[in-house]
Amino acid sequence: MPQVSDNTEYFCIARWKAWAPGVTDTAAWQRWLPAGDCPHPDAQPDVSYLPGLLRRRLDRSGRMALSTAWPCAEGLASVPSVFASRHGVLERTLELLTALARDEALSPTSFSLSVHNSNAGLFSIARGDRAAATAVAAGRDSLGLGLLEGANLIAEGADQVLVCYVDDTAPAPYAPFVHEDASHRPFAVSLLLTQPADPAQRCRLSASDAAPHETPEAALMRFLLDEVPGSVLGVDQPWRLERAHG
Repeated sequence: MPQVSDNTEYFCIARWKAWAPGVTDTAAWQRWLPAGDCPHPDAQPDVSYLPGLLRRRLDRSGRMALSTAWPCAEGLASVPSVFASRHGVLERTLELLTALARDEALSPTSFSLSVHNSNAGLFSIARGDRAAATAVAAGRDSLGLGLLEGANLIAEGADQVLVCYVDDTAPAPYAPFVHEDASHRPFAVSLLLTQPADPAQRCRLSASDAAPHETPEAALMRFLLDEVPGSVLGVDQPWRLERAHG
């Protein structure tokens, strides 16, 4: 039987873009790391570059996703993508369930945008990009396993893969049932993974037995800000992201 490796092949992070309310520069991200402090918690992502009709279809999580994914894909005619989220579009789900409870007709638009791959679909429509797209939902491990999916696509021969992760705060009716650490929400990040052409920039994911000491969101940002050579992403299925220089 073929052996399953607990390591991915090497890849590079060619571009990345992250968003949290009012966090706009490196110093602000460093202040955000300990507890997710945001100077302007009501700030909204900028998606002014999208067509108006599409912007009106985006809820907050969609704006968060596309505000990070769009610049990472700039200049690329087509790119496979992985969109990861713990809970998907809960606001849309709540809207639909409320309508059902009131015996009201469901909105076809809200229904079509409530599915877990809605952000991937909107991204594809906005770019006119027919490349393959994957939606990942893995609870507390959605960030790490979304990145793992992208790394494996690179290992299978893809030249470039866009990985987007988004997680917003849960609507009030759901809040009592969400037991994960919510200190670093709302948060969105996109990364453009490429083949490891530059040995000095190679990265790798390895299965880890280490207990994470911070949220996956903070661990990834600490890595992207070059504060550490490696970070453990995940809770139940942790993977270590590290640089492999040389």
